[in-house]
Amino acid sequence: MKQADSPILSFFQNNLGFHFDKDKKNRLFSLLASRMKKNGLTREKEYLELICSQAGKKERQFMIAAFTVGETYFFRNTYHWEALKKSILPQILKRKMQHDDKSLRIWSAGCSSGEESYTIAIVLSETITYYQNLNIEILATDLNEASLHHAKKGIYTENAFRETPDDYKEKYFIKNKGKYRIRKQFHEMITFEQLNLIHNNRFPKHYSCFDIIFCRNVLMYFSPEIAKRIVQEMFNALNDDGYLFVGHSEGPITKDFNLKPLSFNNAIVYQKQREPKASFRSEINYKKHFQQEKKVQQYRRVKNVKKEILKDHSSNQIVKNYFDEALHLYTIGKIDNAQQMLNKHHENQTLSSLLLVGLIYIHQKNLDAALIVYKEAKLIYDLTPETHMLGAMIHEEKNNLSEAINGCHRAIFLDQDFFYPHFRLGEMYRKLGDSEKMQKSFNNALKTLHVDRSDRLKLFCAGYSKAFLADYLKSI
Repeated sequence: MKQADSPILSFFQNNLGFHFDKDKKNRLFSLLASRMKKNGLTREKEYLELICSQAGKKERQFMIAAFTVGETYFFRNTYHWEALKKSILPQILKRKMQHDDKSLRIWSAGCSSGEESYTIAIVLSETITYYQNLNIEILATDLNEASLHHAKKGIYTENAFRETPDDYKEKYFIKNKGKYRIRKQFHEMITFEQLNLIHNNRFPKHYSCFDIIFCRNVLMYFSPEIAKRIVQEMFNALNDDGYLFVGHSEGPITKDFNLKPLSFNNAIVYQKQREPKASFRSEINYKKHFQQEKKVQQYRRVKNVKKEILKDHSSNQIVKNYFDEALHLYTIGKIDNAQQMLNKHHENQTLSSLLLVGLIYIHQKNLDAALIVYKEAKLIYDLTPETHMLGAMIHEEKNNLSEAINGCHRAIFLDQDFFYPHFRLGEMYRKLGDSEKMQKSFNNALKTLHVDRSDRLKLFCAGYSKAFLADYLKSI
């Protein structure tokens, strides 16, 4: 039987929404052969009948567990919890106090063994001193019944606390025989339910009016079409101004919805908007975005920058011509001439011109001036990948590789087809001696090289051709 005609594959794809690439398909059929042999079956249809029956419930859960990552820990991705504690919860509570609303509904979708759900409860109690007086509902769901059983127990080993402050373990857990049980009052804050996110293409009716939804590293299991459908349902389930947390690589799935990406240091969280908004992705028309930012403060004169290089200009075509000429001078190595061109004509405040100015300062090793330009760019263009790439380059020049790597990941998060952050990650991992991550990053760079925009490649790659870059990457 061909893989495409496999009833087991169809079951996973159509009933559970799982997405299988070539490697996962091979793993599925290898595991299938083993499980059929164990159960004394010779045909796939017989095995399908088994896992769809009541008697085959354990076998079905075994197969589901085999293709979902159950390993997690408390306070995973600490930047999300910092954003929740310091910014998002205070904003939500402020709005609710204005309307005398004492309800707070949070959903942990794909809760696995419960660490995320209990982390939510801990953050609430740490942030809201009067949380007992609120009507707090934390709903936690997962498809994997075994994981839910573990979550309901609320008992964890030391390994689950690798990112947890020691005082939290003492405050929120009871230690017994080397294991930790969540204290009763925090266990009772959470309702656990089994849920198939693609069930009948609709969530149950009580999945609504959420202030916050966590759905981190869950959408990656589904095909793009089904993931998009799930985001649509979650969007419908959110209150206006509600927040959606997704995994680093899952942000692009939100682009077709009225969800505004908000940046909180390393965290990017999506807020449901009341009114339609312009796209902030890489296809943005930067001029239009700038005009929509009503009367954004003019670029001020700053220390260490000899001339005011960005100023309103009446003719967009003249601006473009000067910028193109300056970019050409930069790419052929005439850095000083490019800088003189920008200074002479007082370039308009566009993202491209800001980036070029910053890149020139980096080339000149004038990192203080480059940092000033980067901060000015962030005031207006904080949600564009190119801005974060500029910041990453400054950190890399300062040999602050941890921040540089984070900046590259933020740029990729906003646009996965952005070649240069993949490329710089490869170079930095090479410097750190991590050959596995280096090779992965260079492979990603090679994949994106031929789909990235030519104007962006020209700007960040200083004129190196695609052919040269491809040959370089293949030689590694």
